[in-house]
Amino acid sequence: MSQSVAAPRTLPAWTQHTTTRIAFWSLLAFSIVSAAILGFGVLSEDTAYTFSQISYVIVPVGAGLVVMGAAMALPSRQKVAWLVIGAGVLSWGLGEVIWVGYEYILKTEVPYPGWADVFYVLGYPVVFAGILLLPHVKPGRMERLRLTMDALAGSIALAAIMWVSYLRDQVYLDPDVGFLEQFVNIMYPFGDAILLIGLMILAVRRSSRRFDTRLLFLAIGMIATAVADIVYVIQVEEDTYVSGGWLDSWWLIGYAGFIAAAWYLLQPAKEKELVERSTRIWQMSAPYSVILLLFGLTLFDSGTEASVLEISSALVGVLIIARQGVAIRENRELVEKQRDDLIASISHELRTPLTSVQGFAELLTQNGERLDPQQRVELTSIIEQQSRHLGGIVTDLIDVARDQLSSTNLNLQTHDLAGIILDASAMLPTNGGTLEVHAEPGIEVEADRRRITQVLVNLLTNAKRYGNGQVEVETIAANERVTIRVHDNGPGVPKRFEEAIWERFERGAHHLDATTPGSGIGLPIARSLVQAHRGSIEYGRSDRLGGACFTISMPRVPASSRPVEEPIPSPV
Repeated sequence: MSQSVAAPRTLPAWTQHTTTRIAFWSLLAFSIVSAAILGFGVLSEDTAYTFSQISYVIVPVGAGLVVMGAAMALPSRQKVAWLVIGAGVLSWGLGEVIWVGYEYILKTEVPYPGWADVFYVLGYPVVFAGILLLPHVKPGRMERLRLTMDALAGSIALAAIMWVSYLRDQVYLDPDVGFLEQFVNIMYPFGDAILLIGLMILAVRRSSRRFDTRLLFLAIGMIATAVADIVYVIQVEEDTYVSGGWLDSWWLIGYAGFIAAAWYLLQPAKEKELVERSTRIWQMSAPYSVILLLFGLTLFDSGTEASVLEISSALVGVLIIARQGVAIRENRELVEKQRDDLIASISHELRTPLTSVQGFAELLTQNGERLDPQQRVELTSIIEQQSRHLGGIVTDLIDVARDQLSSTNLNLQTHDLAGIILDASAMLPTNGGTLEVHAEPGIEVEADRRRITQVLVNLLTNAKRYGNGQVEVETIAANERVTIRVHDNGPGVPKRFEEAIWERFERGAHHLDATTPGSGIGLPIARSLVQAHRGSIEYGRSDRLGGACFTISMPRVPASSRPVEEPIPSPV
């Protein structure tokens, strides 16, 4: 089967222009070189201060503009996400420009709070909103739930670490300052927390790319920005911050990360269909490593005074994380075992009718002219019978895959129960054994005749297959319900498998028996269909033949609700 491959993305001509490439590389090189110069302190204090002011005018504004410019060459949804991210970076850049304008050009103290703070604070939620808008591979319902829980677990742990190590010392109500200043004081540390939570979302996000370099550099930019913000607040409190010092290089590294991400936005996308794989242990490392860090921080913060409750909570948390990894591995092994069991159980059931169909079809093809009409009719009838059997197996597999049999649409009509039982009996192979039917006359049920017949054929087939040749069917009518019992004289179902036989692909005591055909889906289908008829089906020991006894209970049509036949007038 051929697979459709998405057409390669066509980039605008300006993205490949030499001028564009030179502008990108020049801006990226300038930001990296500036970060290196400030980081290694190769300039004098005054020169470093002047150089940092120039860098903070060019690099951050340029970073925001190139991200937004590169976003214009992307498809619609990616365009919106990266435009928003670029707008957030540009907002930081405008804040930097206003700051430099006050400090370097106007030679005055930067007002706090002021317009610079407005653009600084606004940039954090805007970048975070862009991360939320990034397109991703749509997961299944359970996978979406798992990814959400992973992101929440890591985010909560990260928020707790931020609070203990940073936020709780920054977020406080000072009666000596106004509301606006207090609001800005709170928003700065929360902005850093939002950035780091955005990183957690990126870590669990699924992409159609094998390795998304754009997001790697985006993450570098966010990490460097958040770290620089946190260290800046600490240095300001300790009165150790120096403008143009090594800390300024971290912000420049962050902007360089955004510029590099913009460059990769303009490269031809190597999209590919995502290969579905079972969850790997390392895929949980991003959010849950933060949780481990939280446990370590809790114990370190408590020191020697750590209580038994704190130590026990940390150990239990570690065990829970380890257990999740074990549970994933266990679930994968269980799925693989079910798959192997299904293949083993279905292969024998399909092989026999397929062999018959193939053999008799070849016989008709090679020797058809030498066979008399009666022989040809006999062979074609066998092929038809085996084909119907194959079709029944496929139908059962489809029904099980849908897993909606208990709510399936039924063609309900009033039928004579004895007639349905006789229809089912006629469909059984006549390969020895006896079948006795003890059906009370006049019992009518409102049912889908085809579906109830399917249930009875399954039960009767199992009785002949696993019994010792003797099968009996009886019906008992009581009040508004009717009971159908299928008996056999076999060994019955072992006690430990009485519940398991109702699970899909479970064959009970015969799960290792490849010589006895059976797929393990007949009884689950039967239970679902009976439940759809507002009935129930149970297993027990037969009090008539001593083997297995399957009992169906379902509503009957009351005699008072049956149509009254008008008497036919006798001829005068």
